[in-house]
Amino acid sequence: MRKWIKYGLIGLSANLALPLAAQAQDSGTEAILTRFAADYLADPTFQASTEFGVVVDGDWWTVSFNHDAASFSVSHGEPATPTFYYTAEADTLAQVDRGEIAALTAMGKAFSSDYAPMDIELMDGAGFNPAILALTFHFWTRGTPEIINWRDQATREVHGGNVGIIYYQPGFRSGFGQVMPGQHVNEDPRSRTNGFPTLLVFTGNRAIARIDGVDQEVSNGQMILIPAGVSHEILNPFDEPAEFLLFMFGDGA
Repeated sequence: MRKWIKYGLIGLSANLALPLAAQAQDSGTEAILTRFAADYLADPTFQASTEFGVVVDGDWWTVSFNHDAASFSVSHGEPATPTFYYTAEADTLAQVDRGEIAALTAMGKAFSSDYAPMDIELMDGAGFNPAILALTFHFWTRGTPEIINWRDQATREVHGGNVGIIYYQPGFRSGFGQVMPGQHVNEDPRSRTNGFPTLLVFTGNRAIARIDGVDQEVSNGQMILIPAGVSHEILNPFDEPAEFLLFMFGDGA
């Protein structure tokens, strides 16, 4: 039987007032999912009832939200109705719980066949709704407003650079990262063009931007707007890591 939990303002405020370390003392999957669900219940973007699965090292859990009752449940086992679900390694889930890495960063891939320690899958009979990407950010990010200490979060090597994902929704993607000395972003020709504009904002040190095969040095305080369909690579032949913010937008992003 599912246990439904309803938080009033006093109970929720008391929970959020606890230091993160105190909230994270219980590192079990149920405790972690309960902390995230309790926080999402107060998120301004929580506008409808929803249910999804979470599979941690092969073990199924179901997270359900009842919008009208302002309640949620975390139960062991698969969702009864086909829906989307997250897969995660236990160590990765614990890192997300501690705020060391963003869930979307843990899911980052250059190509769909690549491995990621966290991912989104669909149960048989379920369809993909692009709104899942925004829900992923809001569910797995605590606090209101949702403040992202992006320089303190871990990155993963994707497309040849060290990248972290901030936020996705249909028509918009954002991220951050570093190009370490010797790294070559988009060295694989399959990665060099997008069907939508890309904006790179350099926030630290230097790199070489190779746009349509032409090299130009870019550095802290400069931006590059790359139109849809234009080939782009970023190389770092220098001694220090280059730092950037990434924004992709428009149809298809």
